[in-house]
Amino acid sequence: MVDDEETITAYHEAGHAVIGFLLGGTIESVGLYAEADDWLPERFGDCHVNWGRVDPKANEQTEREILTVLAGPVAEMIYTQEIMHPAENPTWQYDWVLAERLSRRLFPNPAQRAAFLTGALTVLHDQIWRDQCWAAIAAIADELLAHESLDAEQLADTLKFWTSR
Repeated sequence: MVDDEETITAYHEAGHAVIGFLLGGTIESVGLYAEADDWLPERFGDCHVNWGRVDPKANEQTEREILTVLAGPVAEMIYTQEIMHPAENPTWQYDWVLAERLSRRLFPNPAQRAAFLTGALTVLHDQIWRDQCWAAIAAIADELLAHESLDAEQLADTLKFWTSR
């Protein structure tokens, strides 16, 4: 399924938003930004998740953050029907590097870290593919395409509707 870059980015950012919300975060904003910088890929979006007060040493919180970071690439893979490791796609480099850095808190050993991240991708794929989760991602992506950016208030109703069913 080949689609325009803006739509693909909308699904990517919606993946971050829905998984972050399901894992207990407050989604403050999601946006599509068409401008390219020297250090960012041409298609770029942004999702701000507020986790509230967090103990940085809390393993459970670190796992939530990693899953939320990797949810964007996984949602994009499902939407485009192209399975690719996030480290292999230049547009996902920021997500992958962040997930890898966060996982170092949990697993100093590179082999354990790689196994954990691979498992996280599998869990996310299984979760996102479910009808209810995918419907929420599609709804947020549609809203994002219509408005280019959504604030917490605009997101709250859609996220609650699709995730409470």
